[in-house]
Amino acid sequence: MLWSFWPGPTYDPERVHPRLRALQQPYQSVKAVYYMDGGSIGIEIVDRGGSREQFALPHHLGDTNRYTKVFVGALYDRKPGAEEISDPEHTKRMLIEILRKTPNRDAWADFCLMSLRHRPIDFVTCLFHKWKGRYD
Repeated sequence: MLWSFWPGPTYDPERVHPRLRALQQPYQSVKAVYYMDGGSIGIEIVDRGGSREQFALPHHLGDTNRYTKVFVGALYDRKPGAEEISDPEHTKRMLIEILRKTPNRDAWADFCLMSLRHRPIDFVTCLFHKWKGRYD
């Protein structure tokens, strides 16, 4: 149970991709989408000034390593304009933290968070959404 509330790995802001660091808080919106291609996740953030940035964390059917890559410039890694980030770990951690701190997440955003973090509390939250019929 203690593991559920234990803080996750932190990120070094200096190692986060500059396009994510450039977004100004508080964010106007944070949207997460889950693709049925094996579990790819797209995250779109609109900052307080209206700047929009998109990130893709791919996991296609047959992939052995989940969410080890991060792309910037598109919600899906195979869309035009998506550029792979060379050192993605800290950017991924910051995206997880942004998603975690987003108030009033919808059911699919919670599902994306569960897929990325694998915390028991996230599984419970998703079961609650399922019980309420929020996955359509």
